[in-house]
Amino acid sequence: MSLPINPAFLIEEKIPMIDTHLHLWDLDQLDYPWLKNSNNILSRNFLLNDYHQAIEGFPIEKMVFVECGREPNQYLEEVDWVAKVREKDNRIAGMVAYFPLEKGERGMKEMEVLAERDIVRGIRKAFMPEHSGFKAGIRILIKMGFSYDLNIRPTELPRAYAFAKANPDLRIILDHIANPDIGNMEWEAWAKAISPFSSLDNVICKISGMLTKTSQSGNRLEQMRPYFNTVLEVFGVDRVVFGGDWPVLLRAASYQEWVNVFHALSEGLTSSEKRKLYHQNARTVYRV
Repeated sequence: MSLPINPAFLIEEKIPMIDTHLHLWDLDQLDYPWLKNSNNILSRNFLLNDYHQAIEGFPIEKMVFVECGREPNQYLEEVDWVAKVREKDNRIAGMVAYFPLEKGERGMKEMEVLAERDIVRGIRKAFMPEHSGFKAGIRILIKMGFSYDLNIRPTELPRAYAFAKANPDLRIILDHIANPDIGNMEWEAWAKAISPFSSLDNVICKISGMLTKTSQSGNRLEQMRPYFNTVLEVFGVDRVVFGGDWPVLLRAASYQEWVNVFHALSEGLTSSEKRKLYHQNARTVYRV
């Protein structure tokens, strides 16, 4: 990355940050099927102290923890583990937990138990819009006031649009701008599919996970620029949030590199707009 790495711009402009996408895991505490491959650079513990080192120098005001793909039946154990981690750093202000929404009405009591954990703000679960149990689970989610983090691919955007339009009372956060293949210039098809969301006030776009989708052989900043600009055009500055996606980010870059690029992409915004993007919107979206 050719840009200088310097967090001073945030401090100088007195703009605090809320990281809406933090992962941590302890392989001695829970089981993570996707981390069984020893060749995966992420197949080791990533703990709170590691994150503190990664964000050193940045004015991180709060963080939102997002479920990390542990064994499905360990979802409540993950929540309780995160609650203990929060005792060491109360900036972990909320959590997006996993829950098997496809259980529908059968999962009501289990979700009530989950709701007793005051750290939980929302749920992230594989997208199953045609599944009757999933639909029922979403209705329960709405009743409980939880949000839904939606992690999909660009080809699923039309189904996601129909789902979001049919559930206007559900706050939906579109993770990683729907994971377009930035390095292979997928912009045109992705932009066409994401544009209809401009009319849906219940959908927020999380600007995260972009560096891991770029080609390291080219100018990564310029690869990302049309995607960033399109997100702002579609969602507006009131429906976007910043996410670090650490430590998955490490597949492509450091935390400092991502924040530095993010600042370069957003440098044309006013100070007021940056405040919304970096922290004000997140406070409302995740109630933190």
